[in-house]
Amino acid sequence: MKDEGAYILDWVAHYRTLGATDIVVFTNDVSDPTDHILRRLNCMGEVHHRFNRVMRRGPHKSALMWAEHEPAVREADWILVVDVDEFLDIKVGDGTFQDLIAEHPEADAISFPWRIFGNAGVEKITGESVPRQFTKAQPAEGKPGEHRFFKTLFRNDKTKFNRMGVHRPFLAKNHAPIHWILPDGTRVLEDDKGGALHLRDHYGYEGAQLNHYALRSLDAFLNKQRRGRANHFKGTIEMGYWKKFDKNDEEDTSLAEKFFAAEAYRRRLLAQDEALARHHEAALDWAQRMARKARREQQCKTFLKALAQLDAPASEAARDVA
Repeated sequence: MKDEGAYILDWVAHYRTLGATDIVVFTNDVSDPTDHILRRLNCMGEVHHRFNRVMRRGPHKSALMWAEHEPAVREADWILVVDVDEFLDIKVGDGTFQDLIAEHPEADAISFPWRIFGNAGVEKITGESVPRQFTKAQPAEGKPGEHRFFKTLFRNDKTKFNRMGVHRPFLAKNHAPIHWILPDGTRVLEDDKGGALHLRDHYGYEGAQLNHYALRSLDAFLNKQRRGRANHFKGTIEMGYWKKFDKNDEEDTSLAEKFFAAEAYRRRLLAQDEALARHHEAALDWAQRMARKARREQQCKTFLKALAQLDAPASEAARDVA
């Protein structure tokens, strides 16, 4: 994580209520109260916070490399690599990891295809939880041939999996047979087990889906532009990125309607530790101030002008018809 302080508590609370026993978080080059929040959560036993020594491979992959040495990772039964803008919506049993695994006791790996949630016209950063605030998403049914990236929950079994990857584990050499499925139990094709990062045609959303809130509010996106990408030192976040992730085709309130458990968990955390509450409020204030600052910069002004012009052709066409 980097400069994600305004969003950490909802994310941690959500995965704890899903049944995650250990959450390992790496941070690097932080400017907001992210590290302060995570240090408090570390002291409270809610997360394992580590400072990321970033190598040439970039922040994200460096964190995964160091995480392999963490006791909480080495001793885990199951592992999932997931980012702060990704919220898993489990739809079987009580909506927990334990019930999902019990539903598929033979599984060695369960891949959760993304379902992208768009900006939905939200401009400002507020304290409202992301899953409740953003409920517009891409269609559940993909177009023919469309692919969607996924993240993977997998058994910590070294006879089958060698190490973690951003989207899926790397396979062990001469690995034992692997039962790899989607959340609804559909088998992942043998050809996809070796190195596929995305799936086509069927996503298994009936069992679970990974809600991906890559944009969040417009101001949050402007802050993300200034921060840069996690996987690349020189990666840029421009209009193409916005268009890719601004999907608002269908209303999906599945996670929003049951997010009350995570919100209650967050309230308990805030009530339990005064310093954590202060850092959380400071992070929200920081994000709002940085967005106001970003809007005064020329790069941002250019982006906002281009964004305003996206619908211009449709408006002009309407005027021509009139």
